[in-house]
Amino acid sequence: MASSTDSPRAAGEPSPAKQLRRKRISDAATVLFSERGFDGTSIADIAAAAGVSKMTVTNHFALKEDLVFDEFDQQLRDIRASLEPAASLTDAMAAIEEHCIAGERSGGAARALAAPDGAWQGFARLVLASRTLTQRFHAHYVDVGDVIAGALAPTVGERDTAVAAWLLAETVHLVDWWPFDAVRREMSTAQIRRGRAEMRARAFAALRGGLQGFPAGVPGSDD
Repeated sequence: MASSTDSPRAAGEPSPAKQLRRKRISDAATVLFSERGFDGTSIADIAAAAGVSKMTVTNHFALKEDLVFDEFDQQLRDIRASLEPAASLTDAMAAIEEHCIAGERSGGAARALAAPDGAWQGFARLVLASRTLTQRFHAHYVDVGDVIAGALAPTVGERDTAVAAWLLAETVHLVDWWPFDAVRREMSTAQIRRGRAEMRARAFAALRGGLQGFPAGVPGSDD
């Protein structure tokens, strides 16, 4: 049991043992998906490969598609933490962009893009080939918007939070989806690596331009 002087895990952060078990399940699923495809792999197959029960798999991953996007929960925690010190909408935009920059350096896409065996193209094609997976990917950004809205409400005001949160969440959505779309457009790994930072910079420049003077002129305001 931790003493009052220990550094506790952040709220919602899983224990190290749970993280390792989750990673073992995710790694087993990744191998099977690459060999058999998403639709050709069952939860029972994944449980057997990871050496755990089917219930253990579903305790960690409520949906099979969550095994493909195993970093989504961590992304929500990271975004929530990055917005804690934000004292203004400008601070929030900067924090969200820094989150995206960190993803370019060390996120799952960055690791796959750095691999020499075309790992990113294989993963992206797995997602692009499945309507279930693409829908799950896009639905995640509703959760991102909810996290941002919760963090912005004390700063922006309840009336205007939804607009700002959706714009911020959709900017992250655009940045995160671009490497998938780049594979669809048959861009090379090197082109995607080079293009990510430029795409993110352009997206956030557009966001700042769109939010200039916000919330003046928002429908329903008293102006």
